[in-house]
Amino acid sequence: MVESANVRSIEAITRFHAAVLRFQEDARLCVSSLELQLHRIIAWLEQDRPGFWKREIELCYRELGEARVRLHQCKMRKVGDFRPTCFEEQKAMEKAKRDLEFARSQVPVVKLWNVSAQHEANEYHGRASQLTQMLEREVPRLLALLQQAVDRLEAYENVQLPDGVAAPRQSQAEDRTTADTEPAGEQSDGEEATAGEEATAGEEATAGEAAAGETAAGEAQAGDAQTAGEETIRESSAPEMRSKLARSPGRSAAEDAEHQETS
Repeated sequence: MVESANVRSIEAITRFHAAVLRFQEDARLCVSSLELQLHRIIAWLEQDRPGFWKREIELCYRELGEARVRLHQCKMRKVGDFRPTCFEEQKAMEKAKRDLEFARSQVPVVKLWNVSAQHEANEYHGRASQLTQMLEREVPRLLALLQQAVDRLEAYENVQLPDGVAAPRQSQAEDRTTADTEPAGEQSDGEEATAGEEATAGEEATAGEAAAGETAAGEAQAGDAQTAGEETIRESSAPEMRSKLARSPGRSAAEDAEHQETS
């Protein structure tokens, strides 16, 4: 089953596409600059330095020959019994010999550095080939894939729903993101509202209990008043009952006397 892409921003994919394109251009420029520097070093070691030291050796031979001629001429000069020391000419010839030896010694050094540079160049080409292959194959493939994804998402975004069809529900990820980004103040407001509801319920319960107590007290007072009224009625009706009994016909004198004693 194909899973959903969970794309939240087409603009983010567009920015990523531009960043990959800039990386490709910068990497190509860097590789080209390294290749140019490498070619310059190889050409300098293969062509420039050997010719330079060859010319230096020829120049040293010429200077050495001139120094020998000047030394010989100096030794041939004689003024009476005095012969010159030829100290300066001797120093010039020794310097020409040292320069010639140094120039000769640089020829194998140049060859050694040329071989070493060739080896390092081959190592670099082997390592840089992977980067070059990625820049020429993988990166264009990635750019095409990103562009295709952007085109498809924009086409999907522009799809018009038919009449009577509801818009799709937001994804659960967006719901979770919205829930996570709610400010902490709403939670405190909810806690305050809960505390207020509990306090209100407590006050209402207390008021209800007080009202119930007042109702019970009123019922008790009403019961006491009713009892007192019944006693009053019985007390007020007792003489009448006695008078009725006294006026009842057919009663004997003994019964009247007994009734009076009882009363």
